[in-house]
Amino acid sequence: MPSPRVIAIQFDGLRADALSEERTPNLLAAAEQGAWFRNHRSTFPTSTRVCVSSLATGVYPEKHGLPGNSLFSRDLGETITTGRHENLLAWERAMGGRLLLRDTFFERVGGVIISAASSGSAWLWNAGRAACLIHPVAAYPAGEREKIKEHGEIPPAGEPDLDRCAWALDLALDYVIPKLAPAVLVVHLSEPDSTQHHQGAAGEVHREALEGVDRLFGAFRERFQAEHDDWAQTNLLLFSDHGVVTTAGMIDLEAELGDLPGRGESWQAAHSEGAALFYAESDKTLLELVSFLRTKEWAGPLFSKSGEGAEGALPGTMALELVGCGGPRAPDLLMGFQWGDGFLQGENREGALPGWGYSSANNKGSGGTHGSCSPYELRNFLIAQGPAFPAGIRVDAPTGNIDLAPTILSLMGEKVPGGLDGEVFTKMPRARGEERIYRVESKGFAQTLSRAEVDGRFYLNFARLEKA
Repeated sequence: MPSPRVIAIQFDGLRADALSEERTPNLLAAAEQGAWFRNHRSTFPTSTRVCVSSLATGVYPEKHGLPGNSLFSRDLGETITTGRHENLLAWERAMGGRLLLRDTFFERVGGVIISAASSGSAWLWNAGRAACLIHPVAAYPAGEREKIKEHGEIPPAGEPDLDRCAWALDLALDYVIPKLAPAVLVVHLSEPDSTQHHQGAAGEVHREALEGVDRLFGAFRERFQAEHDDWAQTNLLLFSDHGVVTTAGMIDLEAELGDLPGRGESWQAAHSEGAALFYAESDKTLLELVSFLRTKEWAGPLFSKSGEGAEGALPGTMALELVGCGGPRAPDLLMGFQWGDGFLQGENREGALPGWGYSSANNKGSGGTHGSCSPYELRNFLIAQGPAFPAGIRVDAPTGNIDLAPTILSLMGEKVPGGLDGEVFTKMPRARGEERIYRVESKGFAQTLSRAEVDGRFYLNFARLEKA
């Protein structure tokens, strides 16, 4: 069987500055033989399901319609938690419409997805049901789950979750490529994100996860090349969806906001780890929320629906549109939790990555978090190897999650549709654009936002709330 024309491997949560000759030699070897995009950016909120939706569709949340890992549906009057595919299916049925508001690239080119991550993330990759999805509990079509059992038992999730990652990569070589022969294959690995949530981005267990997933990739690439004479015709895309910071504190929003009247009646909150989404019936309630949040050390940048210029409709906030988070399913108020540079006092710094941030209590662990708009969470990585990418090239022009879908469509010979936020990253040279700073000040507070803007596109560098 011919090799896939595109193999895209997602290393969940792998920060760009975690790549090193010591920890990730196989990924850097691929960079030497291909293109290394060194100014790659995530999507805000930097939560996995939001990022996957942008990776699959090529647009920001305002267009694909998934603004957070959790969201409140006004149509249903309830909060939707997207980590489980059953919840997404129930939401989709109740809405009587599409899960995402834009097509994924699979709806044009088909293919196969193998996921070792959450079933919700897996389902969002295949939101249009146009690909074969292989996941321990969320296979599509459903019969695929029985077929893959013929190739061995699915290992339980672990910490580090390297057995699951090995299962996904081995299954690609043992079953998917020889039997299903997809033109496009996406493999979503759960590490190092899984370990980082519980252990943080430092210490022995994190090193084991980082080095382990790199070693598994090296073995996959070596075996793929040995077994397929036409491997040189395959474009290999290696990327992460977001970065991570050390958790400074887990915030119980329900308890913190318990003194504000009307929750469940006049306003609602939804969690997204390093971000929180608020929905309210009146501007008065929203202004009370803004005033209250600003008294809290854990509250960071605030965004509301479009107002005038950079300022949102709520005074002192920034416009959701600046971060690509407006649109028909947008919250009324979006908050990124506060973040900072450097290290926390007493933090294990052995091999640690700088940067810290607060998180909502729905985080999967107390070690690390993501979801907010720090540069550490927004800096993910992208390496591409194959006939479309000159060997040894270093690209400092901005790229991001929004560029994956148009690039895969182009590599497959498809015309890239209009209306996408991203651009094909095989086009060389890429314009570097310019950094643009936006700032909003109000009553002792200031919000600053930095974007790289190029040819009508933007890539978010960071957003910060400063308190006098």
